[in-house]
Amino acid sequence: MTLKEAPIKTTFLIKEIIANDKITAFLRTLGCMDDEEITIISKISNNWVINVKDTRYAIDKNIAECIVLCD
Repeated sequence: MTLKEAPIKTTFLIKEIIANDKITAFLRTLGCMDDEEITIISKISNNWVINVKDTRYAIDKNIAECIVLCD
């Protein structure tokens, strides 16, 4: 399942990032990499507020679709 499909207020492990090099590089700068924990804090409009490495970020639905989570 992708981050876009995941329930809020839940923690998952990132399985993989499926995106072009630009988006992958951006997510890696946020700390989103394979086997890293990611928590979905909330969904506001078409933005997801996530917590990675004790830092909160807001990402849009296009980026949320690129993050594949472990079930």
